[in-house]
Parts: sequence; C-alpha cells; structure tokens
Amino acid sequence: LMALQLDPVRLLIADDVGVGKTIEALLIARELYDRGEIRRIAVLCPPHLAEQWQQAMVDSFHFDAALVLASTAGRLERNIPQGERIFDHYPITVVSMDYIKSDRRRHEFLAACPELVIVDEAHTCTAGAGRGNQRRHELLRQIAADPQRNLLLITATPHSGDDASFRSLLGLLDPALLDLPADLTGDANRKHREHLARHLVQ
Repeated sequence: LMALQLDPVRLLIADDVGVGKTIEALLIARELYDRGEIRRIAVLCPPHLAEQWQQAMVDSFHFDAALVLASTAGRLERNIPQGERIFDHYPITVVSMDYIKSDRRRHEFLAACPELVIVDEAHTCTAGAGRGNQRRHELLRQIAADPQRNLLLITATPHSGDDASFRSLLGLLDPALLDLPADLTGDANRKHREHLARHLVQ
C-alpha cells in the first residue's frame, strides 16, 4: 500500500532478518507488473544470493528470471542474436552486483536498465566506504538519476552508526532526503519525519 502511493515507487525496505524483505519487494514488483506499469525488472544482489532470488521469483511469483553472473553471462550472450545485449533480450534478470559494477558492464546495464530495480544488501552500496562500495554506489546513483525509475533498496542493516552512509542511501530515493536535519525530533521537524516515513519500511 505504501508503494502504490508513490510514483515512482522508491522505498528502503529495512525490516529485520527473516521478516520477508524478498517477499515484500516481489509483492510490489508483481503488482506493478500486473498493472502494466512495468515490463522489465532487475534484481541486483551479492552473487551468493542470486539463486535464492531467482528461485523466489519463479516459485512464488511466476517471474521467469535469467541469472546473470560471471559464470553464466557468456552462455547467455551466446544464446541471443548477435549485437543484442543480455539486458535487452531478457526482460527479467537477477544480476550479481560484483559482475555488473565494472565500468564496461555498468554502461551496458544502464543502457538497457529496466523500469524497476531491486537492490538487495543495499548497505553495501553506500557512498564513502571503500572502493567496492563507491563503485556500487555510483551505479545506483546513475540508476536513480532517471526520475521515472522505480527503485527498491533492501537491507536488514540500513544504519551502521554512520549518518552520512545512511543518508547516501536515502538520497537515492529522493535527493531531498540528503538534507534532513540531524535531529528529527519535535513538532518543527514533523514534515521531515513524514517525508522520510513515505520511503522507509522498518
């Protein structure tokens, strides 16, 4: 219900481990798909979670998702028409974040980026926390730059004590969230709390 009040849908789903964040995200995806608001979906996740995502998409939501990993990309490319990209040919994919963050593959993905992107373990994509995080954050920043793109960020650990990292995630959902006051308490900050609450499930 929260998602359907947003256009585009941009949420940080930060429920605890075991609550069902994957199901929450895929419920939103299925609803948008069935309404005809999206036709293409990508899940970006660590490689060790990719098969779990693919299985959940197929078994519970009837999404036929192609698995795009370093070990599968070559085979996928051989099975598509010459000159066509993986992300043009397969409308629904589960993609290893480690595979896609390199410059060449990032540009290939961005050129055919779908209407909905789901990012698992989003806390590994904050700004300013190591080279790997920076490259992942830059990818997400470019994905989020399209104001019409739907974006779901998923993590059980949205805030690790670093306010700047947390805000770098929020800023992907709405750039105005980068400038929230440090202290959100009191009546004067009610509008800021309400703004944040529209985008945060916890």
